[in-house]
Order: sequence, then C-alpha cells, then structure tokens
Amino acid sequence: MATVSIIKATYSNPDIEILLEPFGGMKQFVEKNEKVLLKVNLLSSKGPDRAVTTHPEFVRAVAKAVGRAGGKPCIGDSPAGTFSKRNLTKTYGSSGLANLAREEGIELNFNTGVRKLDIPQGKRLQRAPICDYALKAEKVIALPKLKTHSFQYLTLACKIMYGAVPGLIKAKYHAQFSRRATFADMLLDILTIVKPQLYVMDGIVAMQGQGPGSGDPVKLDLVLASTDPVAMDIAVCKILGIEPVGIPVLKMAKVRGLWPENMEYPLRAPDDVAYRGFRLPNTADHLLTDKNPPRKGPVITDKCSACGDCESICPKDAVKVKGRMAEVNYSKCIRCFCCHEVCPEDAIVLRSVKFSNSYNAV
Repeated sequence: MATVSIIKATYSNPDIEILLEPFGGMKQFVEKNEKVLLKVNLLSSKGPDRAVTTHPEFVRAVAKAVGRAGGKPCIGDSPAGTFSKRNLTKTYGSSGLANLAREEGIELNFNTGVRKLDIPQGKRLQRAPICDYALKAEKVIALPKLKTHSFQYLTLACKIMYGAVPGLIKAKYHAQFSRRATFADMLLDILTIVKPQLYVMDGIVAMQGQGPGSGDPVKLDLVLASTDPVAMDIAVCKILGIEPVGIPVLKMAKVRGLWPENMEYPLRAPDDVAYRGFRLPNTADHLLTDKNPPRKGPVITDKCSACGDCESICPKDAVKVKGRMAEVNYSKCIRCFCCHEVCPEDAIVLRSVKFSNSYNAV
C-alpha cells in the first residue's frame, strides 16, 4: 500500500505539519542533529514567480519542519549547465533561495565534487557520476516542482533525483538515451542509488504549457507528500486528468513492476482536488487528442540574444550561435529540447519542423 497525502495550501501557509500527519510527522523521517538535504528543483536562474524552481517559501516551510524535528537542513541541486560555484551562486540568487538561506541560517550546497557509483539494478546505466552533495547527506527529502516537460511531458517526483547527476552529464545522457522510453528508464536507474526518504511536492503554483523552463505558471494550490515517487506521480496525473501510462517514466515504471498494487489518500483524494484544463506541452498533444505524436522541433525566434547557452548545452552540437542569433541544424537535432530548457530569454519555441534524420523520440 502506497500512501499519498494531498492538501490544498498556499505559500503563506503550506501546512507541512498537517500534510505529514498521516506519516506520523516529520519526526518519522528525521532524527536529532541529522544533516538533511532538501533536494530542490533548481533548473535555471529564473525568479520564483516563473514556477521554474521550487518556491523559496515552500522550501522555508519544509526546512522549519525539519528543524522542529531536530534535523539540520541544507539545500542543494545541480542546475542545467556547468556544475560550478559560479552557476550555483547565480541560480540560488535568482530563485530566491540565497535570501531564504540567509534569513533562516540554512546551508546552501557549493560542493561540486562528484563520485562514480555502480548501479547494480540499472537497466540502462551500470555506472554513473553522482554529486557528492547528495551522497553526504544523512537523509534526503526531495522537493519536486509540479511542472510540464517538453521531452518527458511531466517532471515530477520520479525525475527529481536527476539533479544528483552533475550538470553537463545530464546533456550527455540526453544524447546517449535519445528516445523517451530509454531516457525514462535511465531516470529510474538513478532512483535506485539515490533514494530520498520523503517526497514533498510544490504544486501551489505549478507550470503548464512549454515546460520545464518556459511554461506558464498556473495556480493549483496543491501540496503532496509520499515515500513512493511513482505513487505520487500517478496521483498528480489523476488530479490533472492525464492517463498515467502516457507519461514515459510512469510507463517504464509499470514495465519494471514499480507501480504500487494499492494506493491510499488519507486526507484528500485526487478527485477531491481535480483540475481540468491543465495544458501539457505541445509535444504531448496526443495524450489529450489520441492523434499520433507530433514531430516538434526547436525554433529560434527573434528574442534570441546570442548568449550561447543553447550551444553549450546541446549534446549533439546541433545548435550554433552565428552572428547575432543561434541556428539549429535539424540533421543533427535529436529533439531532446535541452536548448529550450535553458534559454534565458524564452527565445526557443517548439513547432512542427521537417527533420532530415530518421530520429523518432518515442
């Protein structure tokens, strides 16, 4: 039996204590003086109002709950791009987490060390580099953001620990596992070696549309908690009216026998908080229309500032800055949408384009 606790809440009062009552409270997960990593979603350096990162007030509420239980919270993630102190400083600042850390006296991770670990249960990976910050914590509480994702359709609990992989290696894996199903399988491999004790999801202001970096904020007022990431993600799909097996990582979790036989909702059930009209990315239109998956590709618009972030992140060197604008070589593009994720100007849109290669991201 997998338990998913669901409540309606706001950033001014996230009600973490009420949320965790069905589990016996935070004290069931944290012991006195333990270092507890709050693994946030810290994709890129955008403000909290953009719904790209876990909201600082949500992080504050969980950190205080950890403190009341006797633990010592710290905050960490590996954003897109180079895993460096400079990039971390920029992203912590823009996301509002640097101010939160100063106000509450919470440690921010700046350790960029990496270790290679064997993955005994891996289906796609047998060994992978994992960030030290995730390995040195005595406990891990994951704080995923409820968001869309142009490649994996939704980015929720099952994907949150991908941030334990150092920045540019994530782009490498997009090239290595260029099909949605194999990429999703790889995400589940990572979860077998870096296992949070608890997942607490920020769905108060979520992201719909062209996520994970350029979508639109949508007010859902939802907070969820579970010890089972698959159960949590299934619950989100039920709330949004999406067939769970249509989400690549949940489909592969089903194949691997990771779906719980039974799920219980001790506070509110998905039907109690159902939200209709949630917009998926246009790469996932087929989940709502039963049409064939579209062949969307990244298109550079005139918002482009030629900053080079897209060129740096592209695992296939398909994007190049030429003069005052980036260009996409569609003969190389594998439609991983990494460029779309990291663009600071929201200058990359996903539209139907003609590809000259035979790649099919199914």
